[in-house]
Amino acid sequence: MLTDGAVLAPGEINARARDLRGEHVENPPVSVSAPESARPDAGPLTAAIAAWRSAPGSLRTIDAAPAFAVGQRVRAKNISPPGHTRLPGYVRGHAGVVEVIQPAAVFPDTHAHFLGENPQHVYSVRFDSHELWGEGADSFSVTVDLFENYLETTS
Repeated sequence: MLTDGAVLAPGEINARARDLRGEHVENPPVSVSAPESARPDAGPLTAAIAAWRSAPGSLRTIDAAPAFAVGQRVRAKNISPPGHTRLPGYVRGHAGVVEVIQPAAVFPDTHAHFLGENPQHVYSVRFDSHELWGEGADSFSVTVDLFENYLETTS
């Protein structure tokens, strides 16, 4: 719908997804022959879309080395911060294994409250279903992307 309505250029969604994975690709240009947007409020929307297209996104380069390594056993902190958090309640206090170290990104918990970007590493952590829901759970694993502030070493 976004490409058909000329809100996004063809291929822009794929380019943005690749950029989020750290591939640093440019958004394709909007075709000059693109149809007029079908949205009745396309005029004011155009400025917002232009700002969104040129925004830096949430990925950041930081000097700090990752605190955790691939294969390391970690625990999601058992915290309940006030306000916005991306730490799922069902993983709090549970241990998992780092599978991938993602690019550093803006920490949404501080950014949502206008307390700064606080960029940090993001880790894909695999949790066993039995760790999360007990021995009676079906056997499977869940992978959750967690910011460094959410994690601690296991003892």
